[in-house]
Amino acid sequence: MDYKDEIIDHYKHPRNFGEMDEPDKTQREVNGSCGDMVEVQVKFNPTSHKASLGASDMIIEKVAWRGVGCAISTAAASMLSEKVVGMSKKDLEKFGEKGVVEMLGGEINAGRMKCATLAYRGLLKVFEGGC
Repeated sequence: MDYKDEIIDHYKHPRNFGEMDEPDKTQREVNGSCGDMVEVQVKFNPTSHKASLGASDMIIEKVAWRGVGCAISTAAASMLSEKVVGMSKKDLEKFGEKGVVEMLGGEINAGRMKCATLAYRGLLKVFEGGC
């Protein structure tokens, strides 16, 4: 399956779409220029909740998301919901917007970057303030 087919598949059959029971964190992101909206919900690994650990050390255990948007924002949210399980904030930052673009096939024009990175920006924000 080439990247374009994979994007269409994730758009038509999004993974981890829906609402999570009792998420540790929920973050909504909106792309004001086109109206795309993504809400990500995260459960962190319980062992990463130790008081001695900072928010950036928590590990994502499960992701659910819901939203409305174009094929790029939907596919990116779906693909990220699988990719980020097991990641800390440091891992997610290292993956970066460049990782999102590569995950989507490496060709996102500047006008679609906000769509492609909408869920990514929300995932970064779930680490703010700890649990």
